Amino acid sequence: MNKYIYERVKSFCDDNALIEKNDGIVAGISGGADSVFLFLYLLQVQKEYNLRLCFVHVNHGIRGSEADRDERFVEELCKQNGAMYKVFYKDIPKMAQEMSMTEEEAGRVYRYECFEDVRKELGYNKIAVAHHQDDQAETVLFQLLRGSGFRGLGGMRAKNTDVIRPLLAVKKQEIVETLEKKGQSYCTDSTNNEDEYARNQIRNHLIPYLRENLQKETVSHIAKTASYMQDVTEFIDLQTDMVWESVIECKEGRPKEIKAYLSEMKKLHVVLQREIFMRMIEYMSGRRKDITARHIDALTRLTISQTGRKINLPYDIVAAKYYDCILMSHKDRWYHSSQSFTEVYEEKISAGQEYNVTFTNNNSHTISFHTEETGIMTDIIKKNSCTKWFDYAKIKNMPELRYPKEGDYLWLRTDGSKKKLSRILIDSKIPADERKNILVLADGAHIMWIPELSRCSAYYYINDKTKKMLCASIH
Repeated sequence: MNKYIYERVKSFCDDNALIEKNDGIVAGISGGADSVFLFLYLLQVQKEYNLRLCFVHVNHGIRGSEADRDERFVEELCKQNGAMYKVFYKDIPKMAQEMSMTEEEAGRVYRYECFEDVRKELGYNKIAVAHHQDDQAETVLFQLLRGSGFRGLGGMRAKNTDVIRPLLAVKKQEIVETLEKKGQSYCTDSTNNEDEYARNQIRNHLIPYLRENLQKETVSHIAKTASYMQDVTEFIDLQTDMVWESVIECKEGRPKEIKAYLSEMKKLHVVLQREIFMRMIEYMSGRRKDITARHIDALTRLTISQTGRKINLPYDIVAAKYYDCILMSHKDRWYHSSQSFTEVYEEKISAGQEYNVTFTNNNSHTISFHTEETGIMTDIIKKNSCTKWFDYAKIKNMPELRYPKEGDYLWLRTDGSKKKLSRILIDSKIPADERKNILVLADGAHIMWIPELSRCSAYYYINDKTKKMLCASIH
């Protein structure tokens, strides 16, 4: 192995205490250049650190003969080097369908399940994965584009509980060049060149463009910024720890609840307020995944709302405003409560954005918006229940997703005949206790669309004179 690259990886591992004497390490190996490089590095330092190693390969059942080729390659590589290995197979497309995940997400979940199972089985203490500096830059850009906060911009940590990433100090090109000089073969995943996933588009187009046209050290600079943001995150965590107990009251048991006192919250910087809200959701759900800036912004708006207002959050969490506090609990608590609360959700929409919403049947959906110039629109397309088109020129106010208000109405026909939204919901046999939670797209008091009922106001219908359309899709 190239001595310079070897020393850089070793220094990075030593500085971050990633690999220590007598460690037992389960390492993922796909057969790609990154994991083969990690494989060779771990074998090279095995004797020096007295490491116990086991390499794990997962066949995702996606790429057919190509995946079988990778499996055979890994088996042969491990046998040639006398390395312990285990191979797992899973029908990831089927798993993704059953768990309502993307194949990418399902594959990652299953891989880490395999790593953890082997780690426990062997009594090892660490899991090594082959993420490198380009992966770090890709992750940071992905988080930035999806509107992540400072924590997401920190990217991947070198060490996260028992998972270590020894290669975050080296670039993909350095890995490939080292293997080629050594004459070490590796496998290439053809799907990496496809643009189906956002990450692939960032990897194949955005990063190369930035590197070639703006800054040749794009990858290393973004990785350095991620490191700085991790330091910022640690500092904010420490500050949040210091004020947590003076602001928060937790109630374990049934129902599980958490309360933030607003008089104390107002004394804190807005950064700490937002972090406390994030921690409250994490306390209720046990995770941070799928919690976005929109949810934190909604909680911030709730603090200045009227007493009795509430909002829905992911994982069936409900947050309610009392006189001097924000109370979070699970939905079941409210179903058995004698108190009456008014649902509040108001989100001004923006073209190109996605919005996570929950219908009255508790199913979660994503609604996205974009604009289009008028093209050929067939009657079949116009009747698509998952996508609706509105004449952009007829929209008077910035449309917003919200719940019904007094005075809301729709046009039934293009001749201007109207009907109150409340009467439409009654006629649609929506139970009385659910009507206030029916999500609508509103132009002021004029209701453009009721997604759950797949119903639109006739006023916004497109016609031969329409030049531009607002398109709304449910996923």
